[in-house]
Amino acid sequence: MGPEVANRNKDSTFYGDYVGRDNITVNIVMFQESEREFVVTHNANIKPVAYFTGRETELQDLRQRIAEGRKSVLVSGMGGIGKTHICRKLFEEYLREHTEEQNGPFRYIGYIEYDRDMDSSLQNCLKFKQQENPEYNSEAAWRELEHLASNGELLLFFDNVNVSIGEDEGLKRLMSIPGAIVLTSRRREFSKEFEPYRIGFLSTEKCRELYEKIRFETSRKTVTEKEVPVLEYIIDTLAARHTITVEFLAHLAKTKHWTVQKLRDKLEEKSFRLEYRDEEDKLVNIQGSYEILYDMSSLTETERSILEAFSIFPYIPLSAATCSEWLFADAGVSEEEDILTGLYQKGWLQFDEEQDSYALHPVFARFIYDKCKPQLGNHLELIEACRKRLDVLKSSSLSECQKYIPFAESMIIKLDMENNVVQAKFISALIFLLYYVAEYKKAEALCEKSLRIQERILGEEHPDTAETYNNLAFLYKVQGEYEKAKTLYEKSLRIREKVFGEEHSDTAVSYNNLAGVYMAQREYEKAEALCEKSLRIRERVLGEENPNTATGYNNLAFVYMTQGKYTEAKALYEKCLRILEKVLGEEHLYTATTYHNLAEIYMAQEGYGKAKELYEKCLRIRKKILGEEHPDTAASYNGLAFVNETQGEYQKAVMSYFKAYSILLTMVGADHPKTCTALKNMKRVYCAWNPGGDFIRWLEEQRKN
Repeated sequence: MGPEVANRNKDSTFYGDYVGRDNITVNIVMFQESEREFVVTHNANIKPVAYFTGRETELQDLRQRIAEGRKSVLVSGMGGIGKTHICRKLFEEYLREHTEEQNGPFRYIGYIEYDRDMDSSLQNCLKFKQQENPEYNSEAAWRELEHLASNGELLLFFDNVNVSIGEDEGLKRLMSIPGAIVLTSRRREFSKEFEPYRIGFLSTEKCRELYEKIRFETSRKTVTEKEVPVLEYIIDTLAARHTITVEFLAHLAKTKHWTVQKLRDKLEEKSFRLEYRDEEDKLVNIQGSYEILYDMSSLTETERSILEAFSIFPYIPLSAATCSEWLFADAGVSEEEDILTGLYQKGWLQFDEEQDSYALHPVFARFIYDKCKPQLGNHLELIEACRKRLDVLKSSSLSECQKYIPFAESMIIKLDMENNVVQAKFISALIFLLYYVAEYKKAEALCEKSLRIQERILGEEHPDTAETYNNLAFLYKVQGEYEKAKTLYEKSLRIREKVFGEEHSDTAVSYNNLAGVYMAQREYEKAEALCEKSLRIRERVLGEENPNTATGYNNLAFVYMTQGKYTEAKALYEKCLRILEKVLGEEHLYTATTYHNLAEIYMAQEGYGKAKELYEKCLRIRKKILGEEHPDTAASYNGLAFVNETQGEYQKAVMSYFKAYSILLTMVGADHPKTCTALKNMKRVYCAWNPGGDFIRWLEEQRKN
């Protein structure tokens, strides 16, 4: 499934098609108190629109609820009347109060944009300590939230919760969080634990004020006394006091330089009218009305292409730079052209000046999508650009890749990519990223759906179908469902043997993957036989000097070492090392990893001098490439400390343990098992080096220095 990735067992690292699972720990590493800030979410720059107006009563009521620590949900039965703006206004006010006074009512505050479910929303928005094993990030986020709320001094905003409480277990867990919480939702019924607060339409007077703020933004004019009745007619009769519609009409009049009377004439000419609301206050004809108001036939092909792309995105702001990278090639424009600003000025797009980002309101997105029915073939450059952002192995930031998961998921659905086998590369990239962030069930569901389509279109005996069997098996295996994984690996192997024959590198990978299941089930003899078979094929097909063949040597060495066959493992590690030094060079991270693995063998065979030499070589490369503050660098210090301790060089050993401890303390926190182990090792060796010495005092002095 994708490129071969590193796996760890103790402090040794092994890379290959299947090898190993990280040692499982239930310990969650938390932030130190000094690492926490007042705003506990990444989106600290949440701002209401510059033309926010009205809602003084709602703001006052909600401030009172917040002061009492109540849980509220803002409901309206429809979108576009200001729930999000109200939340953003409150967030801004409490943030400003804290900044100015430093003693506001809350110790922490956060703004979370709800996306898919509560678990993923917390992981995307909340600041928490990323775990060494991504599988525990969800629980780490919840633990951080529970800690922040433990003293009742936390205020949280959750925007656009679009599911019922019964559809998301995380919402039920949220009910137990103490402190004030404000949610927004279109659902009239939510939960008795969250008190509903109904948001109504702005008054005609407030709508007029809103219109004037937008229409006369730069000049600060107001409508004339003569124009007031005409504008009130537009607001009451034509726009039905629907907040976002009033905003859009103001933008339209501003762009077209229309007077109020001209705006009315144009609206009536197009028979624009949001005519009535049903018993749930829903504007029944809003989509049709928007369609006649915002006539897409007046758009250029370039503008149409841009808006089509936005209509397949989730309602999440996208930076201007990313918009240019993703959208301009398909639209046939250069980065110098200011098309996004033009669409904003015409009222189509929303723009956030502080974040320099654009978004398309869901009301517009829906009617553009329904009207244009975006075709996959018109957005191929967008698909490829997004795919590159999902490539976690080529990215320097997992959290950066993670931001684009909602975009990829929406694109797959709205461009019907699930039924297009040509886009398997894009879907595979998303599946791999979901695996990497431990969203196993989502990755599994997407993989299963992709498999059904391939089976239908390509047939069960197609190599691409075999690859998807392989990927789905991999997801089963990492979740411990070994029998399911074995069945699919065997199915993939049969296809590859039939299509490619035994003497093919893909077939060799299948043998190797199947061996991984046997290793997980401790059936070492079967795993060994398959690893040997895989290696022989690679040697014949790829040659001994190929890095993939070196991987085969590495994996078989791991099987040998697990069984205590150190002599056989040593010979293979040395062979692997010779290939990597020749092909990748001595300064490559994979080469450094093999130095480390080989050092483990020498330690097991009491070859301490050689082990020390290899640990030092590995440490030098890792410090050069990864830097001092990296867990792999800490592992090298730890290995070097162990060999020094074994040789009785206690002063050198205690200093190496201290360096490993310092790195781990910074990277994973004081409570992590590896940090605790490094501390115990350091104390043990310190006592051997300086019997009767004050270890705590010595440690404090070292940390100061």
